[in-house]
Amino acid sequence: MTQTPKVEDVLDYLRAHGWTMTGSWRNATVWSLREFDVLVPPTDAVADRPGRLRELVQCVAESEGRTPRMVRRDIALPAVDVVSYRARDTTESVTLPTGMRSLRAARDLVVACAREVVVETSQTVGTLLERSFLSLSEEVFGVDIALPYEELGRRTALRVLRSSTTVLKAVGSPDEDAFEQVFREGVSKDVCVALADLAGQDRRGSFELGFRWSRRAPLKDQAVEFPAGVGRRIRAAGKRTEPPAEDAVGVVEGPVHSLSDDENGERWRIGVRGVLQIDGTASGRRRLVPVWLRSAQDYDAALVAHREGNPVRAQGAITNTRGVTAADNGFTVIRQT
Repeated sequence: MTQTPKVEDVLDYLRAHGWTMTGSWRNATVWSLREFDVLVPPTDAVADRPGRLRELVQCVAESEGRTPRMVRRDIALPAVDVVSYRARDTTESVTLPTGMRSLRAARDLVVACAREVVVETSQTVGTLLERSFLSLSEEVFGVDIALPYEELGRRTALRVLRSSTTVLKAVGSPDEDAFEQVFREGVSKDVCVALADLAGQDRRGSFELGFRWSRRAPLKDQAVEFPAGVGRRIRAAGKRTEPPAEDAVGVVEGPVHSLSDDENGERWRIGVRGVLQIDGTASGRRRLVPVWLRSAQDYDAALVAHREGNPVRAQGAITNTRGVTAADNGFTVIRQT
């Protein structure tokens, strides 16, 4: 995470952040932004490259009001999205139980959101985590999780943003039924628990989730601020509107949009586009519902249905991700007439 950036990545970063080349000096190029000027070595092979780039990173950090370590990371890792957590009203040091709780909650939030979207890709959560990086904040206590922006990483970061925004809006609403809509939107109980735990040991603290996007696929950086006390309200609201018990029956009908079969992880998982019915009642709008099948034969049938464009019907127990674990004989292909 702290390796010396390559000159190519430095130039890419400067261009993406509004710097312009304004001159040259001894084969190096001068780049400028407002009152700031930096000198970029011509290649990675020059002897004084490490020292020059340390000076450059320091200057860029001053121009952005960030720490050199964070700027160095963003330059050296251009292909990641960063989900950051900051505990407000703290220093960079906290008690061990509080720090460990927050780190687990940050991990659990990312993992829960990855599980909600993994059905849409051929990747697995384990693969995503192995390719992700973790670093601690140098300002207030916090952590940055750098996710590879391709496929599952970007989808996971966007799900964290959407879910946290949805939960914050619901918990601050005077409508008594507002939090039920959170679950209808596909936000799982695990996400709510993780967000509540990010508010500290007693769930009373304020915190912020930040989102910085890879310059390979740039989006507008965003932050979601959770005021003091909101953690307790999230947990209380989540308990009042727990997702259906696992003995609830779920049914979904629609086309197969994705298939995934990981021999070392989750087996026979598909995504069905439709409205999830829970005990006969629609649980929300039409969406991609994860379905876990019972056998390789059912998975093969789903693969054929996907290829031929035939819809399917899955019935079984509801999971915490608002998906369906198909019962025996609970999966059928609806033949088109």
